[in-house]
Amino acid sequence: MTRGTMAAQVTEGESLQFALDDIKDYAIFMVDLEGRIASWNAGAERSKGYSAQEIVGKPFSILFAPEDIQSGQPAREMRLALERGVYMGEGVRVRKDGSRFDAEVTLRLLLDDAGQPRGFVKVTRDITERKRAQEAERKRIEFEKELIGIVSHDLRNPLNAILLSATQLLRRQEMDALQARGLVRIVSSAERAARLIGDLLDFTQARLGDGLAIHRRPTDLQGLALQVVEEVRLSNPGREVQMEHSGDGTGNWDMDRIAQLLVNLLSNALKYGASDRPVRLITRGDADGSVDIEVHNWGEPIPPGELPYLFERLSRGPSVTGKPQGGIGLGLFIANQVVRAHEGTIQVFSSRENGTTFTVRLPRQAS
Repeated sequence: MTRGTMAAQVTEGESLQFALDDIKDYAIFMVDLEGRIASWNAGAERSKGYSAQEIVGKPFSILFAPEDIQSGQPAREMRLALERGVYMGEGVRVRKDGSRFDAEVTLRLLLDDAGQPRGFVKVTRDITERKRAQEAERKRIEFEKELIGIVSHDLRNPLNAILLSATQLLRRQEMDALQARGLVRIVSSAERAARLIGDLLDFTQARLGDGLAIHRRPTDLQGLALQVVEEVRLSNPGREVQMEHSGDGTGNWDMDRIAQLLVNLLSNALKYGASDRPVRLITRGDADGSVDIEVHNWGEPIPPGELPYLFERLSRGPSVTGKPQGGIGLGLFIANQVVRAHEGTIQVFSSRENGTTFTVRLPRQAS
């Protein structure tokens, strides 16, 4: 018998079985109209533990969990496949050794040449690891949401009490200079801790995929920038912060979030910029319905390799400055989140010749 003659004698069903045997990651087998297993591929043997000799001819319900057999799940899947042409779902399946696994299953109706049902093909995929990962992710999200509640309530409340008490004591006239300096230090440290808590809450919220919540209202960016710069100057004595404004600086933004954006950009510029050169804040109203914000500082440029990652979480800015970096590296990440929440853009350009400039473009209105 020639090779060609042998090939011609291979039936269509045998060819399909050979193809199915090559698929190792899925259990694929045929089921007749009575629910008996009619074929069995290598993937089914590997996944479920039965050899073809052991399982062919047995009811496919043998692969279900006892409680699903009792509830009639195998018959339900066959009925739905007959009615709809296909059944798709997820459930627990049982191996030969009795162990269970999570499965993604498809039971598809097969028709003969006359269009009449002649059986089913069943495809089963083990998704146990995916389910474990989903459960771990669900628990992580749950934990982070609980953490938000703990931080926002159990830490902020006592911190606010410290700030209020220290601020009231500062108004008293009878304390000496040493006591006053101590209270100023307490207020400054408490305010820094409050900002850190706010950053952590924003970071967690953004990481959970919800984005930062914003509440838009009419805002004068120039007036807000003036207020922020005055606060930054007070907390950075001896540093020069220049301002320049042009055009219409009004828009519909979240005033507190834009203030947070400006504080983060200015603080970053003061931290990494040359201490003997000014930091500049420029706002410019454009005729195209947007407002630009630029924050510029002189000093060591940001290394090109760090620029693509500068707005990622826990990025702490250029490492070549030699300065203590401090903080937890959330300032620019949160600045980017604020800009994105306002449907804007943020870019950075840095060179030794021109210094470092962060440029933000904010549309005046939400789209």
